[in-house]
Amino acid sequence: MANVLVTGGAGYIGSHVVKQLGQAGHRVITLNNLSRGHRGAVLVGELAVGDTGDEALVSGLLHRHAIDTVMHFAAWTIVPESVSDPLKYYRNNTASARSLIECCVAQGVRNFVFSSTAAVYGVPDVAACREDAPLAPINPYGSSKAMAEQMLRDACAASDMRHVILRYFNVAGCDPDGEIGQSTPQATLLIKVACEAATGRRPELVVFGTDYPTPDGTGVRDYIHVCDLADAHLRAMDYLADGGESVT
Repeated sequence: MANVLVTGGAGYIGSHVVKQLGQAGHRVITLNNLSRGHRGAVLVGELAVGDTGDEALVSGLLHRHAIDTVMHFAAWTIVPESVSDPLKYYRNNTASARSLIECCVAQGVRNFVFSSTAAVYGVPDVAACREDAPLAPINPYGSSKAMAEQMLRDACAASDMRHVILRYFNVAGCDPDGEIGQSTPQATLLIKVACEAATGRRPELVVFGTDYPTPDGTGVRDYIHVCDLADAHLRAMDYLADGGESVT
């Protein structure tokens, strides 16, 4: 049984991780400022309302609950918004991540699982992007996450903390029990956009691209179900708990 702090645990992916952590018998504390998350999505453990950049709050939670594992999901994730308001993304995704990592090192947290993004790769020049592909983000969202990755790697190299960084592309689906799902305002995930267009909540679904090497020239995407992704985060935590070395 682990004592786990989940930042952003009231959001889409984080809430599914929190539920699975509870089902696995772990003690869970969720930290979320509820700006885009939902209090009702936290089905297990305690919810602390606040920001990951609040060092006093984070240090207190880590100490009071004897946290040994941090799973970090808290981030702004809307790519167009990151282009129009880049400093908002560098403040939250990068500067607040730095504060969180510093608190974790100071409080002796051993394991850190970071929910990153495939946006750090930019536009790969290969059809299938591998984990070791060069990082070349093309927007502030991807850049802000890539910076957080590097800070985490450097901090772990200089301390006893170890990490797993997970990068993934398109997340879809929801909890099979229907208790939680994708409710992020202004989310640009294709499945949600398609559902909103189908139900009349947005006027259209725009498909970009006409020259891809596909039958109709439009892009083809692979998807991962949110519950499978949540399970991957739990497996990453178990890997670290079993003595695994830091890995991306």
